[in-house]
Amino acid sequence: MVDIPKLVLNTGLQFLRSPEGPIDWRQVAQNAANVGDAERRTYEEKRRLLPAYETFVSEPTPQIIELTGLHAPSVREVRVFDRYDWIDMNITAFEDQLAPLEKALVTQKTGSLISKGVYKSNQVISTVGLGFLLGYLAKKVLGQYDPSLFGREIVSGQIYFVEPNIEMVERQLSFSRDDFRRWIAIHEVTHAVVFESVPWLKGHLNQLLKRYLEATNDGLTSEGLQSRARAVASHYARRRQLSLMHAALSSEQIGLINQIQALMSVIEGYSDFVMDRIGKEMLATYNYMKREFELRRRRKSGREMLFERATGLGLKMEQYVLGERFVSHIAANRGIEFVNRVWRSPHDVPTLDEVARPEKWITREENAT
Repeated sequence: MVDIPKLVLNTGLQFLRSPEGPIDWRQVAQNAANVGDAERRTYEEKRRLLPAYETFVSEPTPQIIELTGLHAPSVREVRVFDRYDWIDMNITAFEDQLAPLEKALVTQKTGSLISKGVYKSNQVISTVGLGFLLGYLAKKVLGQYDPSLFGREIVSGQIYFVEPNIEMVERQLSFSRDDFRRWIAIHEVTHAVVFESVPWLKGHLNQLLKRYLEATNDGLTSEGLQSRARAVASHYARRRQLSLMHAALSSEQIGLINQIQALMSVIEGYSDFVMDRIGKEMLATYNYMKREFELRRRRKSGREMLFERATGLGLKMEQYVLGERFVSHIAANRGIEFVNRVWRSPHDVPTLDEVARPEKWITREENAT
């Protein structure tokens, strides 16, 4: 269980600490482990599970390639994680991704007492917020493909399985041990096949994320704050309502978020589409798992739903639903070869509006040929 008194104490003590950067990554890890109820699994425990997971990854690869028509290296590194492992790996990724933003924030460390106070408050909020977010996700993530963004090279395409979470869901929903793990593996292997066979994809997503962070840096300047204030006023003048989005984000940031969400919707929806088609063929308990998993998503508590809306995780769930509908609609009406046009170039990626209305994307693609 989460140690609430310890979490509150750590938050208070954070104001007294003086870490080097704007985010205290060591404290993020400790808070995430607390929120995520993390427990260590021994190396031997994880090593014993590895051969089975390697089989679950290698088995569906030929079917995925045959169904999608995409090609990618078949040798991939598979790792079995506990929650501590997942937290550590993602903190490393976050440190890489947020390094430019941290560098910009350091400029607030010196100057007036007000600037120093704002810097310290941002440091505490960022440290506590990231700890909560990573801790929450550490209890939810079942599998993950690492596309090695932000300059880290893909060696063999790493796929992680978070064994404590898989065991928990398997027990709660009475799933077949092997079928459930194979089902997860199909989804993650499809991610691997897409990222490793589409040469522009990693660089394009990387560039979108970098541009978003650069826009965030610009938003911290006085000019950026004034620009957002004007955007809020303009939005209110047009619609007679306040916009929290325009208050928190610039128009450039909003545009980039829309592009990233549209791309991620297709990536997640494509993997869900493949997971379902191959799952029906390979897994005897597929229909039962599909039904129970969908019921589990609907049974989320009000507190969970509020947290996901506040953190943007609700958008992630929408990506699965909208993306799968988009891919399924086009595959049913034009075939998987037509769906694969989304992987031809960044210009062929649908907009958010086209993800919701796939016929618009089909028309655009047909007119482009």
